[in-house]
Amino acid sequence: MDLQDLLEDLAQRLGCGLFVDSTDGRLLGYSKQDAHADPARVTSVMSRRVPPEIREWQNRYGISKATEVVRLPPNDELGIRARFCVPIRRDGRCLGYLWIPADGKALDETALGALQGAAAELARALAGRGDEREDLIRWLLDPDRTGEGARDRLAALEPSLLSSEVLICAGVPIGRHRERVPALSATELERLGTALPRVLPCFVTPTHVIALLLSGPSGPTALDEALRKVARRPFAIGIGDPVPFEVRAVRDAYGQARAAAGVAALDPALPRVLPWSGAGPYRMLLPVAPGADPVLVPLKEDAELLRTLETYLDAGCDVQRTAASLHLHRTTVYYRLDRIATTLGADLRDGLVRSHLHLALKARRLSGRPSNGHSVVT
Repeated sequence: MDLQDLLEDLAQRLGCGLFVDSTDGRLLGYSKQDAHADPARVTSVMSRRVPPEIREWQNRYGISKATEVVRLPPNDELGIRARFCVPIRRDGRCLGYLWIPADGKALDETALGALQGAAAELARALAGRGDEREDLIRWLLDPDRTGEGARDRLAALEPSLLSSEVLICAGVPIGRHRERVPALSATELERLGTALPRVLPCFVTPTHVIALLLSGPSGPTALDEALRKVARRPFAIGIGDPVPFEVRAVRDAYGQARAAAGVAALDPALPRVLPWSGAGPYRMLLPVAPGADPVLVPLKEDAELLRTLETYLDAGCDVQRTAASLHLHRTTVYYRLDRIATTLGADLRDGLVRSHLHLALKARRLSGRPSNGHSVVT
């Protein structure tokens, strides 16, 4: 039986509605029998996710470490009626939770036996889904394949992918001296390849880990936490831009994530968990994103501000030299620089920010749109 068939069969035997969610809050399935659904469950079904505040409340009862049925009391504030939680475990790992309404009743021996048997079957079904997801993500990101079939199958397994933006996150090991990005050893490859797909939709290669996650702060955090638990050395994590669940967009984000992870592993000036949007000058040095770098877009082709910024950076960030070159008072230069920093949301004292902006200005000049109106390239 697949997951849905198992849920329907168990719901019929117990005479109540059931649902299953993953440890990171994704709704994996629910029975059609739903007469006693509480508001919290309705919300989860509609959004295909368990809200963070409900997950936090549930975790207070130790469900992630439980090996037997746990009864949770009602919570009127969160719209939750009393419910039972059956942890779905396999090889010592929790894959998800089966939820049953309590309705003020204790579970008899027959019901407990049915739930324990169902949990074992659900664990096998979820483990199988994890293997399939791993293969499908590989296929989706393979440039030598069309990817549409993998995208459609993944959407069938996880319908929430179609209604949300997704993140591609890449993890690479950090070398001792940061001179290069080391490969995974055979032991690491086996350990990560066995453990990570059980808790995340991901796959592991000899050089990196790739996870496909719903957009939001919990996505990169989930990969980081999983690597911290399983890996025995630090990893850098790169995050592609949030994108709709379309083949071309996801593959572009895959390139961004791998590039961001690589530079985060090599450059200690960068954070260990690095979005592609925060890769600074490396966005110019690594041509993995389609189109021009958007860092200057907020200035809206303001020739005055662009010329001031370029002159300031050309002058080694010396305000007096900038003012002399532009025939301005230093106060005017400071005023313009403050406007530029505010408009860009950038700290002009940061060396990496300066490098990024300087490269972007020179690329703009080469493109035929310099601030003085004259192109270098004809």
